[in-house]
Amino acid sequence: MERTVHTSEKGMRLDRFLRIHAPRAPAAAVLLKQGRLTVDGRKARASDVLAAGQVVRLAEPSTRPATEAGRAVGPSPAERDLLARITLFEDDDLIVFDKPSGLAVHKGTRTAEDLDAILAKRIDAEGERPRLVHRLDKDTSGLLVAAKHARFAESLGRAFASRAVEKTYLAVVEGVPAPRTGRIEAPLKKVETAKGGRMVAAAPDDPAGRAAATAWEVWEVATDGRSSLVAFFPESGRQHQLRVHASLLGHPILGDRLYGDGRTAPRLMLHAHRLVVPDGRGGSRTFVAPIPAGFAPGG
Repeated sequence: MERTVHTSEKGMRLDRFLRIHAPRAPAAAVLLKQGRLTVDGRKARASDVLAAGQVVRLAEPSTRPATEAGRAVGPSPAERDLLARITLFEDDDLIVFDKPSGLAVHKGTRTAEDLDAILAKRIDAEGERPRLVHRLDKDTSGLLVAAKHARFAESLGRAFASRAVEKTYLAVVEGVPAPRTGRIEAPLKKVETAKGGRMVAAAPDDPAGRAAATAWEVWEVATDGRSSLVAFFPESGRQHQLRVHASLLGHPILGDRLYGDGRTAPRLMLHAHRLVVPDGRGGSRTFVAPIPAGFAPGG
């Protein structure tokens, strides 16, 4: 496979680009370790941010399902039970999950279980497996979409990449944003720290900065005024965008250990509540994940 990064995909991570354009290939980290994945003919990292016009090449793709002693390996009973509990909707094209906070989407250095690895074991009669077409942070709950075949994974992945998907997130934040409706436009960039990477605001003329904009609307205020339930409407899809923008507004999300005071709540109070997704036939589908118990200001 060889693909040129489109202008609408500028700023996308390499691992996400691969999931969109080669949904049946192994994970980017595996391919990079094997030397089979390059960007402009050079070695890369799964977390690298792509620029428009770069060429991503995948050599000798493999579509074989995971096997054990020569036979296909399916999800374990516990994994099947997990999938059943978090599946909100399923048809011939896609699966929509209501992901709980604490479940990792992809494998990380401190994750014992991840959703993508479970889905990799769910191989159908045509050798296809569900492919996640976007992601959520481990501690964020709510809507997560997987395409059940490669053709739809590519088109749906492009819809997410080109911002053709309408997203609404809910968050419980410190204090009450003023005004109660508004929009923040602040470019972001990734910096490395002793504890790992994090996103920060970038100067307007910083070439490393990526445009990011978020609208907000206060939905509910705690009786003591110390917290509020806010709907966020991201107009771009940068890593940790809502968490950083909330912090820049002076109202960090409760429970955020990276951009706020993690002691304010037992979990990150961020929930992917609503998605309006193109159906591939000229129309759209709307999905809503119920607000979790205890997810309220002052709760």
